[in-house]
Amino acid sequence: NRASDVRNGLVQAVEAAGVKFWCSCGVVDIVAPSLPKDPWSVRLESGKTLDADRVVIATGGLSVPQTGSDGRGLAIAAKLGHTIHPTYPALTPLRSGATVHTELSGISLTVTVSTMIEHLRFETTGGFLFTHRGYSGPAILDISHAWSRARSLHENPAPLSVQWTELDQAGWGAVLQSRPGSVQAQLSRRLPRRLAEQLMSECGILLQQQLPHLAKAQRRALVKTLTQYPLLISGDEGYRKAEVTGGGVALGEINPTTMESRIHPRLFLCGEILDAFGPIGGYNFQWAWATGKAAGIAAATHR
Repeated sequence: NRASDVRNGLVQAVEAAGVKFWCSCGVVDIVAPSLPKDPWSVRLESGKTLDADRVVIATGGLSVPQTGSDGRGLAIAAKLGHTIHPTYPALTPLRSGATVHTELSGISLTVTVSTMIEHLRFETTGGFLFTHRGYSGPAILDISHAWSRARSLHENPAPLSVQWTELDQAGWGAVLQSRPGSVQAQLSRRLPRRLAEQLMSECGILLQQQLPHLAKAQRRALVKTLTQYPLLISGDEGYRKAEVTGGGVALGEINPTTMESRIHPRLFLCGEILDAFGPIGGYNFQWAWATGKAAGIAAATHR
């Protein structure tokens, strides 16, 4: 039940198979063979050159750069003629443009976040967390790529809209019209108290306001705030905190069965260097493992 056990098991297996590890040994370039049966030339930072019959590029993207994913593999793939779709941080926390939310740091709840992506509505439901810098949680991480991708393409990022509870406009409309007691009491039954008070304040509703005395305009404003709240986003947390990199090597240039390059025979690319990623929940690990296994098997059995 420890990650180190899995790692140690893998290391022991490949060492038993005769694999040699070269640690702390950066690759600066890969040169394609001049003739079909010539070897690949792998050039190292030390100045040494290795000849290889087959090469697998599994260098990751740009996310979590302290692990070594500095984008060098993407640059090498581009030099070898592959199309690199613009990269951007995905599954990353977003920074807030609203200072009023600073005091809500630490509050978490389940919400639905939506936005428009190229005229299509994208929606995700899950955990939402106020942080001291903005917003995080699965719902935000899943939808963050829409904002980050638009900015990477020098477009105006689509606004994000939050529905704070499972109730839609009709649901909240019924609650706020038919129930006795205070507005604060009704909101606090379904929302964290501090958030409920903040939303009331933004609608100009006093904490002691009673539901029967709520003006129609106030009720409409509150329902909209509860179901279509606009999140003001000033930026994202970048590759330092992004769980995955969007963009990368165009998938059309890779054989989906073997991960072999359609441009260069005996060159294989797998994992996050490719232009593919999934939602939070282990899908990106699965992508790395599945494509890595496919590339490894194909490289080992290539004829």
